[in-house]
Amino acid sequence: MAQRKRSTASLKRRRERLAQRLPDLERVLRGSLVQRFRKCGKPGCHCVEDGGHGPTYYLSLTLAPGKTRSYYVFEEQRRRIARYLDNNRKLRELVEDIVSVNRELLERGELDDPT
Repeated sequence: MAQRKRSTASLKRRRERLAQRLPDLERVLRGSLVQRFRKCGKPGCHCVEDGGHGPTYYLSLTLAPGKTRSYYVFEEQRRRIARYLDNNRKLRELVEDIVSVNRELLERGELDDPT
């Protein structure tokens, strides 16, 4: 089934709605929240059979190709950091959608002149 061509006005309204959904740019963080369990090595400790002590959380960041850094995340920080990471994911998705709309406008010769 052929997709109906949207009007230029509807594309611009879509772009505006997408831009309104962008997260607070001061509250974004790129990285991964990693959950770890560790074994202490003490004879008879439950961690040998239970899979380890934990969980503990670390924020893993790629600083440059081949260079990463991990930060220990205190439990009281975990939810906040997770929200910042989620904001970054939302930001990337929304920007990609806006770029797609702008590409379609460009192909039509209807891209706005930036001011």
